Amino acid sequence: MPAVASLWAPPAAARRRRFSPVVSSSLRRVASGGGSSWRSERRLMSELERTVTAGATERVIRSYVGTKSERAALAALSRLLMDSDPLAIPFYEAVTQARWFKWSSIHAAAVAALLEANGRAGESRSLIADSVSQHLQQSTDEVALFYCDLIAAFSSRGLKDRATEFHMELRSMPPLSERKAYAAMVKSLCLLGMPAEAEAALREMVSRGHRPEAAQFGAVARCYGRAGSPADMERVIASMADAGGIRLGAGAADAVLSCYSACRDHARTLAWLKRMRKLRVAVTAKGYNLVLNSCPSLASVVRELGPELPLSTAGLVGWLRSASTTPAPAAEVEVVRELLASSASVLDRAMEWSEAEAKLNLHGFSTVAAYVLVLQWVDAVRGRARALPLEVSVVCGVGKHSDVRGESRVRELAQEVLGRMGSPLKLSARNRGRLVAKRDRVEQWLASLPVPEDGTDPSPDAANEEPFVFALFRKLGQFFSNLM
Repeated sequence: MPAVASLWAPPAAARRRRFSPVVSSSLRRVASGGGSSWRSERRLMSELERTVTAGATERVIRSYVGTKSERAALAALSRLLMDSDPLAIPFYEAVTQARWFKWSSIHAAAVAALLEANGRAGESRSLIADSVSQHLQQSTDEVALFYCDLIAAFSSRGLKDRATEFHMELRSMPPLSERKAYAAMVKSLCLLGMPAEAEAALREMVSRGHRPEAAQFGAVARCYGRAGSPADMERVIASMADAGGIRLGAGAADAVLSCYSACRDHARTLAWLKRMRKLRVAVTAKGYNLVLNSCPSLASVVRELGPELPLSTAGLVGWLRSASTTPAPAAEVEVVRELLASSASVLDRAMEWSEAEAKLNLHGFSTVAAYVLVLQWVDAVRGRARALPLEVSVVCGVGKHSDVRGESRVRELAQEVLGRMGSPLKLSARNRGRLVAKRDRVEQWLASLPVPEDGTDPSPDAANEEPFVFALFRKLGQFFSNLM
């Protein structure tokens, strides 16, 4: 690959990994599911840190690529690119020379952006030109998809001028024919912060007979929200049904929650959560994270882990209302109450219950969300204390996907919160990312907990609601009694 033929070993300080939260979701998927064990990848990073010459770096990289599977090598490459590590460039060169190599638009775009960010604009342009001439000469739509990936990669590194150039190239191309090319264009325009243009592309997509998905509408709505246009955001969400009969789903609902949460508009967040509950749109783990992370009073008490940290859901709502220093705004309190009332689906998906084990999985939750979910889980376990399985556990992870790999803030928080409750769950000797305890110890602990106070139902409308199943049986009973 002539565009990046020079292979060098940057100083250790220059190779210090800098995780960027704004990275391609595709890169993140490859990095997390590439078939490479974390220990193997960590050994590679450790060996690269110790190298001091270009020759030693080359040997380590080529040995890894030559002995590992394709998926493992691509996972390591994606991790280096996500961490903005300059060694991703020679690593990519080694990958292109492997016998199993198959050109990838996502990786080529990411490497080109990294080259540009490291002051190697000439090599970046050569790589892009070679990619188009050698791999994409047959299909206009494939070239368009590559430009969309370039826009995403360059935008994520703050190279907006170059990303805009790719957009101009994209607009000068013949009309697209494939739905996925239009979807990629909508996404790239949203990344550039151009919601009106993205909406126009969405309309063009519909006019050419392609049916957009909720994800495209959600991306445009989120872009309007970030631009400070909530009215346009809600208009785009409402237009889903007109464009293709798309029902409001979790993706679009999360897009709205993301916008309201970003600007901490708790009044609109509360109204949207109530609308979701009315339409029976379940809260997702993503939405759960978004809403709770936007509550500053809650985030503050979780961050400090002071002695006033509430240890129950009822205590949490009460603390938010009457914190001795700065009581939370009324809208924030109501948002937390509404979320507690409508997030049973989140707890159900995070909790596994079998004859052998009752397990809470905290993977994918922020520290604030994990704290609230642990409180809800303790309430749920108390409600089923008479039927506990043999073992109870909380899976926190070891920090594999944390900003600082190997430091699990969620595990530290779960240990602290459950420890203050007097829980018998302790760190497993076989799995450092799991807290575990036997049934008899958990039963004793649950029996020692104080009885919840009356009237602590977190739902704002609890008195006016009836569980769906109970309401169904009541109506069936009335129906059959009328027949008799």
